[in-house]
Amino acid sequence: MKKPNILYILTDQMRSTAMGCSGVENVATPNLDRLAAEGTRFTNAVANTPSCAPSRGTIFTGLHALSHGVVNNELRVKNDGPTFAGALRDSGYKCGYIGKWHLDGGPRTAFTPPGQRRLGFDDYWATANCTHNYMRGFYYNDDPEPVFIDGYEPIHQTDLAINYIIEKAKADDPFFLVVSIGAPHDPYREMPDQLLARYQTESVELMETNSCYVPSEIMEAKKSMIAGYYAHIMAIDEQVGRLEDMLKEQGLYEDTIVVFTSDHGDMLGNHEQYYKSQPWRESVGIPLLMRWPGQIPDHRVTDAPISLIELTSSLISLAGVDLPAGMQGDDLSALILGDESAALDSVFINFSVDVHCIPSPPFRGVVTRTHTYAETVEGPWLLYDDKVDPQQKDNLITWANRDNSDVVALQQVLHLELQKWLERTGDPFDPGDAVSDRYQPGHVGGVLPLAPRPSYFPAGRAGPTAG
Repeated sequence: MKKPNILYILTDQMRSTAMGCSGVENVATPNLDRLAAEGTRFTNAVANTPSCAPSRGTIFTGLHALSHGVVNNELRVKNDGPTFAGALRDSGYKCGYIGKWHLDGGPRTAFTPPGQRRLGFDDYWATANCTHNYMRGFYYNDDPEPVFIDGYEPIHQTDLAINYIIEKAKADDPFFLVVSIGAPHDPYREMPDQLLARYQTESVELMETNSCYVPSEIMEAKKSMIAGYYAHIMAIDEQVGRLEDMLKEQGLYEDTIVVFTSDHGDMLGNHEQYYKSQPWRESVGIPLLMRWPGQIPDHRVTDAPISLIELTSSLISLAGVDLPAGMQGDDLSALILGDESAALDSVFINFSVDVHCIPSPPFRGVVTRTHTYAETVEGPWLLYDDKVDPQQKDNLITWANRDNSDVVALQQVLHLELQKWLERTGDPFDPGDAVSDRYQPGHVGGVLPLAPRPSYFPAGRAGPTAG
């Protein structure tokens, strides 16, 4: 059987409910909705470590954060072990990467040279370590001279991907192409005016969760932010449509596994929280759509838990390639192909460092088909019944439930489930600053200072400082 191509579309900071097909948030995504209908939508997909670089380290090494070493942004990923692209490359795949990388440490604008630091992506490289300057983007190929982008970065990245697909269609070798789009990560409103204008602030329907009184000016600022977020997603949806059209035009539709997902979500003000690195569904929950005609069931929606680390192992397996020794993700290819009995009882979520500017503590937790559970070093923290309470408004770990035998019993079951994951991953559950001291010496409040921009890199092209 011919090995399938893999087109892996990776967005940044897009939460699972920010698609029309989710039926939750008010954003039009016709191309994503069609992709979902033609394949399987995983409603319980999560990021293991919901922050940019840690999550990407897990995707591309198949290791959890404490094993690949990127416990927070600005660290270089371990590159002397198994890798996603390396496993496929060694089995005959051509592996290309376009877009945001964020796994090389050092200056965010610096060049990642060909070789081991590219983790097996050696067929094509059009990549920047980290930029969220969507109207003044850049990338590198195989020499340290940046290529600057005129216009909206996701459109240009899709142009590059289309050119790559056209070239690969002429060859016999299967390809693995990652299109890593920086949006809808903040800055939320940095895009061409005509794209931004397509989603008006008054159209935003807030998903308030346990919010206290919010002044009207803050509410309007929040709506403006979310409108920009949705406008980015609508633009991404159009790029997905362009890629889909090209697969059909080149005769690759039947032979390509298409994956659409994100590295983590975005709180966007819910629970009075912003950005990521937190255990709520808005932060850990990610879109996951998969299509492989005739193989992955169509018109299927499953609530089986799956995380990014299992997705990596499963795609390697679906490609007919043996999993490299040392990878830590379970092979859930049978689940992806339709066998619900192959699902795991739970998947592992965590953020192990104490980033002092984030008001939530470091945590470890699990997500099951029905519940989300998280602990801090102090003990149980959050427990939600995601079926009864999908917006996670009612934390069952409260004083009101301290004598509720059903809640106590459930918490103990999930605590034991979490203990299995801590043992499996070799996680001692140390305090956040202790983890930072070990993995990112020189940190300030749990964060490494940004490295200076290389002298050859022009001012104004570095992008914002957010991860």
